[in-house]
Amino acid sequence: MIATKNAPARLGPRLRHLLELCPEDYPVADVGSGHGRLALELALRRPGATVYATEARPGPAQELRRLLGPGSPVRVLEGRGLEPLQGLGCRGAVVAGMGGHTIREILQLSPSVALGLDWLCLQPMQDWEPLWSWVAGSGWWDPQVTSCWERSRVYRSLLLRPR
Repeated sequence: MIATKNAPARLGPRLRHLLELCPEDYPVADVGSGHGRLALELALRRPGATVYATEARPGPAQELRRLLGPGSPVRVLEGRGLEPLQGLGCRGAVVAGMGGHTIREILQLSPSVALGLDWLCLQPMQDWEPLWSWVAGSGWWDPQVTSCWERSRVYRSLLLRPR
């Protein structure tokens, strides 16, 4: 089944919100993909487009490959933060499901990769304020802030485009 703006039930409200926030601008990456559901929905949304899912270590990368299954349209990469995307021509990346401090570190570790993307979609699980302060103070991006609710909790998201 191909995902649309009304993503299948396998995505909760938080991940559906991210899917809707992401521009349909490929190739794209889901950094620190975890279970890979968002990466898979990104791939199903535009069949034939290149979608990457990254994990920092071999164990989680292998588990991600297992969860996605054989024949998955998602290409799994291993490496820290945005580093695996170097030279792949990604247009955008999602960094979500981790704390704001960790997301900031990911962007700071590979600024040339981050600034080479047409867009970044960020959604911290906690520590929103420090991430927002850093993004706003960097002067690198034009941010769009949105939010959604899941299980009585608000999640703030940022869609960043370079200035």
